[in-house]
Amino acid sequence: MISSSIRNPRPVTIKHPSFRPCPCCGSVKSRVRFIEPPFFIVRCAECSLVFLGNPPDNSAAVDAYHDDPEPDARLYRADSPDPFLSAVHAMNETRILMIRSIKSGGALLDVGCGRGYFAKTASDRGFAASGIDLSEKAVKYASGQLGVNAETFGLKTLRQKGRTFDVITLWHSLEHFEDPVGTLKTIRSLLADGGLCLIEVPNLHSLKFILSRGKWEGGNHPLYHRTFFTGTTLRMVLEEAGFSGIRRILLNCPVSGRSRVVSAVKCELNRLGLDSFLDFISLKK
Repeated sequence: MISSSIRNPRPVTIKHPSFRPCPCCGSVKSRVRFIEPPFFIVRCAECSLVFLGNPPDNSAAVDAYHDDPEPDARLYRADSPDPFLSAVHAMNETRILMIRSIKSGGALLDVGCGRGYFAKTASDRGFAASGIDLSEKAVKYASGQLGVNAETFGLKTLRQKGRTFDVITLWHSLEHFEDPVGTLKTIRSLLADGGLCLIEVPNLHSLKFILSRGKWEGGNHPLYHRTFFTGTTLRMVLEEAGFSGIRRILLNCPVSGRSRVVSAVKCELNRLGLDSFLDFISLKK
């Protein structure tokens, strides 16, 4: 677990050679929003996107992200005795049922598929599902343990191969890319006309983050994440990438053991845009 306090300096407009330009609008003007040594999280002075000004080498983050012990893949099911796998299964069932309410099947690509749990659920629900991830360890688990069609291809490789998809999902992966707009443009080029793009990212404007007074914990940390979205800025980068029909969706998945009160509070936070995660759907027309 990664956890440390953030020092919130007085905002100062900066032009610093070690800080990259805004990955959305290209502006070199930014204000320091948070400092998590040695990282500087900055807000663009032009478009307000919050991003990591001095990102580290990506390879170290990829290796560390899947360092925890691998669960027994046979326990990935609704009635799993493993609480983690049971919760992940319920979450992925909620996601795929929502997608099936729009598209009953077709080719589906999960970008940043990790160990392949969502792609497995999508396959079980009738989609021709595949996944890509930078982690060879995660892809090996997905293909070897779950039987998922997973590769370490990059998005540009898929485009060179002439692949197209009816649905592309990014569950907690867009925030890992240094160029979210460019990434989304490539994803849009991989979608068939009328194709769906679904995105879930951590919410910088969540009540949990606000009350924590700027603590970064676990995977939600600048060592791994390059962009930090609010509902407004996620919509902005989707529009910049050329998507249409953009809307926020409410995905409230049932969790075994969660009280009705906690579930009701979480649903209300989701409705208000204050939940820990943001979910958006968009179209290629």
